[in-house]
Amino acid sequence: MFYSTIIRKAILFASLGVLCVAETYQEQYRDQYHFSPEKNWMNDPNGMLYHKGVYHLYFQYNPGGMTWGNISWGHATSNDLLHWTEQPIALEVRKDAGGNVQEYFYSGSAVVDTENTSGFGTRGHPPLVAIYTSHYAQNMTLPSGKTVVSGQESQSIAYSLDDGMTWTTYDAQNPVIHEPPTEYITADTIQNFRDPFVFWEDSQKHWTMVVSLPNDHMVLIYTSPNLKDWTKVSTFGPANAISGQWECPGLFPLPVDGDKNNVKWVLQLGSNPGGPTIGSGTQYFVGSFDGTTFTADADTVYAAVGGPAGSSVVEDWQDTSSLASSTAALNWTATGDFVGITPVTGEDKVSNVLDTYFHGDSNTGAITSEAFVIAKSFMNFRIAGGYHPYNPSTYGTPSDTETSLNLKVNGKVVRSATGQNTGTLAWQGWDVSNFANQTAVLEIADFNTGATGWGHLIVGEILFSESLAEEQKANWVDHGPDYYAAATYNGLDGYDRVAVGWANNWAYGSDIPTNPWRSSMSVMRKYSLATIDSKITLVQEPYNLAPISSTCYDKKWDTLPGSQFDLPVTGKSLDVTLAFDIVSTINSSAQEDSTMRLLVRSSKDGSHATVIGYDASTQQFFVDRTNSGDVNFAPVFPGTYSAALIPDAHGRVTLRVLVDWSLVEVFGGQGESVITAQIFPSDDNESISLSYTPGAFKNVYIKVKDVASVWK
Repeated sequence: MFYSTIIRKAILFASLGVLCVAETYQEQYRDQYHFSPEKNWMNDPNGMLYHKGVYHLYFQYNPGGMTWGNISWGHATSNDLLHWTEQPIALEVRKDAGGNVQEYFYSGSAVVDTENTSGFGTRGHPPLVAIYTSHYAQNMTLPSGKTVVSGQESQSIAYSLDDGMTWTTYDAQNPVIHEPPTEYITADTIQNFRDPFVFWEDSQKHWTMVVSLPNDHMVLIYTSPNLKDWTKVSTFGPANAISGQWECPGLFPLPVDGDKNNVKWVLQLGSNPGGPTIGSGTQYFVGSFDGTTFTADADTVYAAVGGPAGSSVVEDWQDTSSLASSTAALNWTATGDFVGITPVTGEDKVSNVLDTYFHGDSNTGAITSEAFVIAKSFMNFRIAGGYHPYNPSTYGTPSDTETSLNLKVNGKVVRSATGQNTGTLAWQGWDVSNFANQTAVLEIADFNTGATGWGHLIVGEILFSESLAEEQKANWVDHGPDYYAAATYNGLDGYDRVAVGWANNWAYGSDIPTNPWRSSMSVMRKYSLATIDSKITLVQEPYNLAPISSTCYDKKWDTLPGSQFDLPVTGKSLDVTLAFDIVSTINSSAQEDSTMRLLVRSSKDGSHATVIGYDASTQQFFVDRTNSGDVNFAPVFPGTYSAALIPDAHGRVTLRVLVDWSLVEVFGGQGESVITAQIFPSDDNESISLSYTPGAFKNVYIKVKDVASVWK
């Protein structure tokens, strides 16, 4: 039986929450300055709205447990985007008399209907209107007379007349968008049509909605005069990263380089899986919007990239008779279970691949090429199979469980790649310019038995090239694994745009070792657009942390002593700025890349730490969490994540590193490249240190700020 959803403000509940918060928010792994609910499961941020001096954060929430289910809208409020008060549930899952779910409240947005276009309030007392996806769990006829089927997704609205504290669903007409337009209706789109983001388009004097057809990789754009009656006016997509579902779209304007006479529009999208690393990710497009149609700028859309023109073959597995043959591009030597393995026909039924599945995932061993000379600046290859990265601490030991393609120079692994827990081959590549004309070998290492899934590797053609191949080039908002479903605030002044993302990943989100809650949000981020390397780029910076931070260490060096330095400070919640100039990109005497590493949440001996680094040879920064603490709860969790970061016009590199009890967020340069990654370190690991290639860096500066808990 359906009913109007009205949640009464529970003042007693809220006050009790404040009284017990000091004890509740001190559990192991509980982030101290990132929002998380007191208990239970949370995912996407929803309905983000600034109204009458209050920031509202609604979110996907399970009121009854620590895994996904009973999806409702949780609610928290803040006056400063730092300190949060959890409020009663805003929109709660609907169930029938037998306790069976009828309707889930999926992701959406919220607006202030200032002109009372909806008629739910008055101009003097305008309503707040939430727009969300109704996911129906039963075949039903609704109070509006509309029929829905189990699994159907439609767009509905609710309104609030008390500034967002209680909500009434518009059951007389819900859903206000019953199904996709006729030309897009399929069995799939009936069940995958979700995540509306709505805003007022002042130039056209109408409401605009962007909503996703996830598996079609398409955003539909609707307009409405009153938030009740909607007309589809245009579409966008597919484009760029399309290997996963498109979810949680957002569309908003931003000035370029602060110039309000040069405004561009940003379309932001979740991609799951098919992110930049493993599982979930968030991409964006820059373009123009005329009130009905979004048009992406040419330089923000990329054609699918395969092997670059002018590439030369290192190996293409065309000789299927043997790994060691005079007609093969390279002769390979197998060990372990792979002796006698031969290439097989690939997924495209044309090219061949080497697949270490052979007779099953339990096979282990290595397959090593003959020596060859590195002839070009890049090596590109297609790769699939298990995500079990090379780990230098276990390599060559009985504890090695990698499934990796490794490049070895002088017996040392200098580049490595792994699969993405999928059988679909994707292009990856390495910059090997630092090893030009040196002798190398390739190693296909598979020491994973498949006990935790995907215990094999698939390798397609391997090429020498003068540019990098990318399977699905995209503009990634965040290059780490833990920034998804990002959403921005409605109701801010002018072009101000503050965003937050779910700091988790669908690949392992239900497995992270937290209790009695599961998942935090990212830090609030201020979005802007800047011209970087001649391209308009989304730039992010943490929202003001000054009220809760204080400097505890500030140091400069013209040149660093030795190769390692332990900072005389410790901490679990930090804001660290590290900047330096590059002297050289490679240590020729040691034949290794020039790398600066910052170890945080580290054991005293450095054996366990989260490592944030910059590789001057590849102009990339990275986050390595392979030895960060508890990494064994999911096989895809340990890994190293990297992003391009070109030194600024003065040759300087700047990294800002936010560290919390179970999260790191690294902002490179002006914030044009960001990596967010969860970590689960031991409580005892609070040390901080630098390690670096001797003589490779100068004018090094580090500032460490202690960040206070917002829960105490």
